[in-house]
Order: sequence, then structure tokens, then C-alpha cells
Amino acid sequence: MRAAGLREGVDEHLLTRREMLLAGAAGVLSLLPGGSVPACDFPVRDGVPAVDYHVHIGDGISVDQAIELARRRGLKFGLLQHAGAKGRGHAVSDDAELAAWVGSLDGKPVFKGIEAEDTDWTSAFSKPALARLDYVQADALGVPDASGTPMGIWKPDFRPGDPQAFMDRYLDYHVQRISTEPLDIFVVPTALPDALRADYDRLWTERRMRAIIDAAVKFRVALEIDSRFRVPSMRFLEMARDAGATFAFGSNYQTAEGLGDISYGVEAYRRLGLTLPQFFCPAPRGRKPIGRR
Repeated sequence: MRAAGLREGVDEHLLTRREMLLAGAAGVLSLLPGGSVPACDFPVRDGVPAVDYHVHIGDGISVDQAIELARRRGLKFGLLQHAGAKGRGHAVSDDAELAAWVGSLDGKPVFKGIEAEDTDWTSAFSKPALARLDYVQADALGVPDASGTPMGIWKPDFRPGDPQAFMDRYLDYHVQRISTEPLDIFVVPTALPDALRADYDRLWTERRMRAIIDAAVKFRVALEIDSRFRVPSMRFLEMARDAGATFAFGSNYQTAEGLGDISYGVEAYRRLGLTLPQFFCPAPRGRKPIGRR
């Protein structure tokens, strides 16, 4: 699926002088010698970042297939493996496996990432090993019940019981992960289980949205604009923009047809009048969350 509003091809669109000045002033994007291409090396189409940071490898999608899809769609992909403590079925669960994952991407035109599973994921890796990544992302979909067991809210048959009690627990888990873990991007923020989606606007009150946004801004964690589930809402994104948050695009699809679909992100970027300094760019070594938190 071709992302809406993006032209085919891989030639990078040069930044305007105004965009370069904004980038330099914000300290988010630096410039390569020559002063025309973002140092974080993602293409820009019609003033909009052409990057999908939420591409999982596996389930029939290989690294080479993903790179070819990105090339055809005029995008750069951030490739991910699920990562966490041993014994839980994660693809990456120690320094050796992490080094193998990073090594498999060396020299390829992709960003290198992991999706951090569970809140104890850092116990599986050393800081130097994690510092070789471009970014780490995580979500709140594994929110635990009162016994500490993940509730599996992504399952179609999940029923939350008391919706308000669920929302309080779910909100707390969003804030906990953003506030206590060395994350670069928080993905699918505010996504609800199927049984509650029709009540999104009622359940995500201003107070609840503000708590997530404040945590993301305080701890400098970018918020994903997720095209698969079309979250967060525009109301949330407007609040986040006004609070000074940064954003990232993610397709979050598990099929070749869906990879690179950043249409909701592009729509939001334009509608909100975002600029490149408000978009996530992987930090250099020494300034990554794993080194400063």
C-alpha cells in the first residue's frame, strides 16, 4: 500500500533554508557537510518525513524484503525485533542476540530498533549493547491486571469489565513506561481494545490525555502517530503539539501490503502544521535515552 501524499522514488527532497534554520535552532536535526540533507538520513517528501519507524521483521517479512518495499515506496524503514528477558519467546533476549540483530542490519539503508517487551527488558542487555541501536520503542498493550498478568487487550475477545477502572490502570501503565524506561518512541499510544473503541472520545478525557503528554514531553519520548489503528486522535495530537511533544510515524502492519502505510501520520503532520524539528530523529551515541536515563 502506497502512503498517501508521498511520491514514488528514493531521491531525497532538499530542505528549504527555513527548514534548515528551524532544525538547527531546535537542536533536533543537524546538517551534513554541504548543509542540505538531514544528518539522521531520512528522505523528506513535500516537506513531510518519509520514514516508517514501526516495521517488524518476521512473519514472512525478511530484512531484504523490507528494504525492497521501502525502496519501491520511497521511504526509509526502521526495522524491529521484539526484545526482552529470556524465556518469554522474544526474538532478542541477550547481548549476543542483540549484536546479531544489529550486525544483520549494518551497512543497510535502515534504522535499527527493538520493541521493548515487559518493564524489565533492560535487565537482559548491557548499556553498550543497547547503545548500538538507533532507537527503542515500547507500548502499553501489555498492561497487567491486579495480579501482574498481562491482560492481552489486543485480543478481539478481550472484555475490560469496569471501563473506568481499566482506563485508570491503562493510563498509569502508559505513564509508568514513559517515565521509568529509556525509550525513544512510545507506540500506539491510547489504542483501545475492540470493545471500547467506540467510546474513545469519552474515555480519553483531557485529564488522561494530558498525563501521557506531560510524561512524554518531560522525558523526551516521541509519540508515534500509528496508521494501523489511527491513534492517537487528532484532539490528542493537537494537545501534544501545543505542549512541545515530538512525533514519529509508524505503519505497525504485519503484512507486506501494509508496511510503509504512514497515511494517518502524513495526514496529521499536515493538518497540525508540524515541522521537521517536531519529528523524531535518532540521537547520536552519548545522547540516547539509555545513556542519559
